[in-house]
Amino acid sequence: MPGYEHSAMPSFQPQEHLLRADLRLLKDAREFAERAALQFGLENGACYQVKLAMSEAVTNAIQHGSSSPDDPIRIWAIEEGGALVFEVLDTGRFRPRAARRGDPLPDSGRGLEFLRLLMDEVDVRPGAKGTLLRFAKRP
Repeated sequence: MPGYEHSAMPSFQPQEHLLRADLRLLKDAREFAERAALQFGLENGACYQVKLAMSEAVTNAIQHGSSSPDDPIRIWAIEEGGALVFEVLDTGRFRPRAARRGDPLPDSGRGLEFLRLLMDEVDVRPGAKGTLLRFAKRP
């Protein structure tokens, strides 16, 4: 029937995960993302991409968006427009990295480009209380 979308999976319930800005807790963030992706119904390859993206996003939040291992990082998983959307909020202020002269492939600063390769949408939203990174994966 035109205009009718049928989904075999039950509706996805929003989920939240809170962690401290400690790299030892990175595994928890990856596992949260993987569970959400499986519950959402993503296929294995997409689940792996989501896990990689979350690892990159939380690593960046810890290394660049936090001033202390006790700073909070909040993660949400929601369904939006048929896509699985993750939001990662840290307490830092996003500053776009200026390109380094003479170094087309710097050792760091490629995290957002990596996320853009893995995900269908990536958006950085700097705010007064921190930086929100949103990324989405469609089935």
